[in-house]
Amino acid sequence: MRHSIIAVSMLMLMIPLTVAADATVQVGHNRLEPANVTIQAGESVTFHNQDRMPGGHTIVADDGGFSSPPLEQDGSWSQTFESPGAYSYHIEQHPGAKGTITVQ
Repeated sequence: MRHSIIAVSMLMLMIPLTVAADATVQVGHNRLEPANVTIQAGESVTFHNQDRMPGGHTIVADDGGFSSPPLEQDGSWSQTFESPGAYSYHIEQHPGAKGTITVQ
């Protein structure tokens, strides 16, 4: 019986674990945490606004490739990235809060 438990335990160690690779960026007053994330093609980045901002916070790509609706406090929005590359973005209301999404 003991050998069976050890054998099963050893087999379980060999099974690869699936880890959610999609990323979440916390949005706040003039901040993005983490600002720079790396994901795989086909994955999404979710932006979650933690702070109150009249009219909400809007996430926009520097090249205009994507834009979120205004996110109220505790609001979230996700963007899926299908093509590899580097996507620079910022908070529209706080242009100095910048980040990059690297898609592999």
